[in-house]
Amino acid sequence: MLKKSLFTGILLLVITLNSQAQYSMDFGLNLGGATYIGEISNGGSEGFQAWPINTEWSKTNLAIGGFYRYNFTHRIGAKASFNFLRIAGADSLSKEPSRIGRNLSFRTDVFEVALVGEYNFLIITDISRRSRIDFQAGAVAGIGYSLFYPYAQKDEKWYALRPLNTEGPGNQYKEGTLIAPIGLNAAFTFKDKLRLGLEFVYRFTFTDYLDDVSTNYANPEALNTADAVYFSNRSAEAYERANADLPYQAAYLPGKIRGNPETNDGYFLFQANLSYVLFATKPYKKRRVKTKKKVKVKTKY
Repeated sequence: MLKKSLFTGILLLVITLNSQAQYSMDFGLNLGGATYIGEISNGGSEGFQAWPINTEWSKTNLAIGGFYRYNFTHRIGAKASFNFLRIAGADSLSKEPSRIGRNLSFRTDVFEVALVGEYNFLIITDISRRSRIDFQAGAVAGIGYSLFYPYAQKDEKWYALRPLNTEGPGNQYKEGTLIAPIGLNAAFTFKDKLRLGLEFVYRFTFTDYLDDVSTNYANPEALNTADAVYFSNRSAEAYERANADLPYQAAYLPGKIRGNPETNDGYFLFQANLSYVLFATKPYKKRRVKTKKKVKVKTKY
């Protein structure tokens, strides 16, 4: 119900703004990368804290989508967007022994829609008068909804993790979450028609299960399938590698800490975008147009 209401609201806003255009509107495509912050991010400390410093940039994946933007004024606008992206992580990339011993990994496909407000705190018109280039930079913040589907690999085959209830039947989670995007953007506009921009926006979420990890290790007897048992606790594989730096193996017994439910997961999107501008209105001033000087001619009688 929430997903349908959010989608309907965004659609109605786009239709309304399109019929009342006063300033510039543009629509286009996003292309860039996505990376996540959570319990399987690199670095960190005991307790599997999810902080920006833990981001594993080598696990950056493709993010692609589209958008429609309407500017209420030259500084204030709103943008409706959709994106498909993939995030991933692996304990094997960490330098923290407790994470290496835990030995979990995942990839998650995410489908999101969002509505954000934009405020341009910097506007520079006519950077080059001959080529008519404008520049703007600002901040964005808003709300949206994401559907996410965590997977993990076994014998070169990928398994959906949510149906397995890897932390036990009492820790089931939904396939969707509200998100709160916040970040920065900048763009160049060429001849009031084409706009090339960059965005760096973090999505706060209201779930700790983008990576299928949050609470404690489940009792194997409470899990329904052999696959659920396998993906719930993969520490034995790490100890088979005979790494002397790993903590005592009892740290991974049922009931012990598997994740950190006190912090939710999130993800970054950093994207370039290209859009076509409609109904452009020049900010602050009209362009100067060179005119020939009038020459007064005396009439001969």
